[in-house]
Amino acid sequence: MITKISRRDFLITIATAAAVSGCPQMLNCDEATSRPNILFLLVDDQRNDTLGCAGHPIIKTPVIDSLAADGVRFSNAFVTTSICAASRASILTGLFERTHGYTFGTPPLSPAHMAESYPTLLRAAGYRTGFIGKYGVRTEGKPESA
Repeated sequence: MITKISRRDFLITIATAAAVSGCPQMLNCDEATSRPNILFLLVDDQRNDTLGCAGHPIIKTPVIDSLAADGVRFSNAFVTTSICAASRASILTGLFERTHGYTFGTPPLSPAHMAESYPTLLRAAGYRTGFIGKYGVRTEGKPESA
């Protein structure tokens, strides 16, 4: 036996199905947009005033200036050691060089320190992480895919 359905009931059913089918995607979007995007730029051998957003009168850096205007820019930051690789290890781990023990000619940065590094913690919080450019910090084993 074929049951007749009114046009009104058909449209309500279709509209409800369409609305419900988009719910999982909307939940994922809300979750993703509730976390801020993070772009961490680190440059070797650059003076603190050589960006437009830092007030340089000649150098034009419109893309970085735009990122700085909409984000956070550290204008008074210091390193705890003058060795670049040790400084990058400190940035990764949040530890002083004397604590993580990484410098030139030393063993790789320990897995225990890498397990608590900010990329690992961000990845655990659902972020996609990666890097481009100079790394210079040896770690034990093959680094996880970013």
